[in-house]
Amino acid sequence: MGNWRNLTAGMARLPLLPTAMLFACGITWGLSFSFNKIAITSGIPVIAYVFWQSLGAGLILLILSFATANRMNLSWSHLKLYGASALFQFVLPFLALNYVADRLPAGVVSLGQALVPALTFGFAMAFRIDRYSMLRFAGLCIGLAGVLLVVLPKASLPDPGMVGWVLIALIAPLCYGFANTLVAIMRPPQSNSIPLAAGLLLGASTILLLLMAATDSWWFFDAGLNDGALALIGVTVVNVIFWYLLFEIIHLAGPVFFASYNYISPLAGIGWAVLILHERHSVWIWAALALMFAGLFLVNRRARAAPQQRA
Repeated sequence: MGNWRNLTAGMARLPLLPTAMLFACGITWGLSFSFNKIAITSGIPVIAYVFWQSLGAGLILLILSFATANRMNLSWSHLKLYGASALFQFVLPFLALNYVADRLPAGVVSLGQALVPALTFGFAMAFRIDRYSMLRFAGLCIGLAGVLLVVLPKASLPDPGMVGWVLIALIAPLCYGFANTLVAIMRPPQSNSIPLAAGLLLGASTILLLLMAATDSWWFFDAGLNDGALALIGVTVVNVIFWYLLFEIIHLAGPVFFASYNYISPLAGIGWAVLILHERHSVWIWAALALMFAGLFLVNRRARAAPQQRA
């Protein structure tokens, strides 16, 4: 146990570690959009799909927490964090993303991720854990302009009727921006990221179990190990990696820095969708991505310095 803590503390001092974790987040999260589309189009009910991936990933992380002698804490402060992060970081955004998964190209859905840093910055200012900056506010506005390039031009989407589904998909980045800030504020001191991620996912699966019962959308590998079931297994592994890294990066570098993994996930999401689903996108989508990246650059300019300034 002591050796594990010493190793973790030593790794935390490596300056490149949060950046390496950021790339792992972006690349794996980008893959989840293609998995979602495969699973939902194969006929898996949305709520059941989100439930099984959260339960599976939560149980894996729970086992890892015991294996590393970092047991889940059930104090009131921890339970509040599990519940709030489960609702805003998992249940609401995942239901929104999977609800539109079979109605929009996976690459288009992934574009919304590029708004998360700007929204996180906005919430961080609202909760007074970050300072106002004209450049970063300009970045937020430029990112919004990128969204408008997807929503407004008739030629930007394969079907103009998809605009409504794009707006539903944008519920996810709004929830993520809010939840990133909540995690930074509510995380109890001296807590480990593995049991925190397990608590989030198991809390989410409890909420989703109630929703699944209320909507009678039960499902358990009804068609065997078809493409949808394999996609579910794949996205479960993605969740194990991503949610551990979420808590660890926010702990090491702050919520605005963590949100900048969205530099990577939109490109990764489009890349995975082109590779796996053979999607193609209009020039408006690429222009929107360029604007979002410009906005992200401005929003993230001082994100690295913020944790050191607070320290």
